[in-house]
Amino acid sequence: MTRSRAAVPAVAALAASLPVALALGGCARDLEAEVHDLLQQRVDAVHASVLDTRARDPRPTGQAAAQALDPYGDALRTTVEGDDVVLVRAVGAAVSELRGWKPTETSASLGACVEVTVRAGDGGEDPGSVTTGPVPCPAGAEVLGDDGRPVEALTTDLAGRSDDVGAPPYDPPVCLSGEPCTEGGG
Repeated sequence: MTRSRAAVPAVAALAASLPVALALGGCARDLEAEVHDLLQQRVDAVHASVLDTRARDPRPTGQAAAQALDPYGDALRTTVEGDDVVLVRAVGAAVSELRGWKPTETSASLGACVEVTVRAGDGGEDPGSVTTGPVPCPAGAEVLGDDGRPVEALTTDLAGRSDDVGAPPYDPPVCLSGEPCTEGGG
């Protein structure tokens, strides 16, 4: 294929106008939507983590379950109601980017408090359930973003989740070599 010389200036003009068109056309990131999506992912991760902890050991109830679910005392509030445990945790997210010809950093941060209710099972076929949802933050709660600074705003506009505790995930044994063991062992 041969290119005519007339096409070269047209391609150059198009390439030169592309950054301006992208800037005016709204291709810039919507930081508020991005930080909200990231916060929802963090809330889902808190739910998945508690669900995983219960699946690995669903036997503890009451205060013993509270210790297993919050071993480092990160919860803003922990309540033991009979065999069940209710934790309130702070979750935050922050995003930033450089914008403009003279780069200036813009950022957005958002936080939430979530209540995680862990219902103990009956010990038989019912290992219990985990329900997670947004709640207003307790007075004086500090919610930090990814940058370690307090978030700019709090929200309760997040999706909650509720799942039954399932079977524990399979953790393959590790051989002394550091590689997964074969079926016959290491």
